[in-house]
Amino acid sequence: MIAAGPSTIPAPEPLRYERAQGYGVRLLACDGTEDGRIVEELGDAATADHVAVLVPGNDNYLGNYFNQKRATRPRANGETLLRTMREVAPEERVAVVVWVGYRTPRGFGEAVSRRPAIEGAPDLVRLTRFLPGSARVTLVGHSYGTVVCGLALGRGRVSDCVALGSPGMGTRSREELGFTGNLWAARGPNDWIRFFPRGHVGEAGHGPSPTRRGYGARVFETGDIPGHCSYYRSGSESVRNVARIAVGRYEEVTPVTVPRPRRPREVRVAEAVAS
Repeated sequence: MIAAGPSTIPAPEPLRYERAQGYGVRLLACDGTEDGRIVEELGDAATADHVAVLVPGNDNYLGNYFNQKRATRPRANGETLLRTMREVAPEERVAVVVWVGYRTPRGFGEAVSRRPAIEGAPDLVRLTRFLPGSARVTLVGHSYGTVVCGLALGRGRVSDCVALGSPGMGTRSREELGFTGNLWAARGPNDWIRFFPRGHVGEAGHGPSPTRRGYGARVFETGDIPGHCSYYRSGSESVRNVARIAVGRYEEVTPVTVPRPRRPREVRVAEAVAS
């Protein structure tokens, strides 16, 4: 197994999507190299009413994909989301696709660049069109994965996009996404991603956070999850809300409550009472 560090492979060839068995699981694509890409199908996407596509962030690749103990562990996260979708909508046919279908950045240095997302987005677009046209497709990006989602939205067949712990979605504004579907976003109360630089120059930087007021995303509650990698924690309000979105139960999604801004007189009264 390789360790995290600068990737040594050139820009990858396009993925070939087809259903197959490999590594003891159901695959939609795999390039077979330890430093490479894998796309796994959990549940039956061919007959599903709702398909959630998980797009993880940094330092994920075939060589560590089956390690369920890692912090990011996209496969375990996909299993948790699928189980939660079935709990939320037991009468619906649901599936999850875990898409490690791009050369993910290795470490913070590569994560500042949009190049991995630019190279990977066309394959994500092609996946959305490979999936059955009868299924609602929801992209669920975490961390750098939200950049890949952002660059794919304008061309993909996507109903909803969920951005979790996003450093920005690769554009300067919601309008530049070219997406007319539902955009959702969440950031945990202790997520360090809030300190990620928000520039956008050349291929460096990913633009504003989709959780920013006025960006145009519907911001939802995560509950008291710790850190940057707990958005899929079993039983959390975060994963329940992602599942509700993925099965179209929008009315059940719990929004973040933003306090009403105080008017000047209210501020003066509050200060007088405090003194």
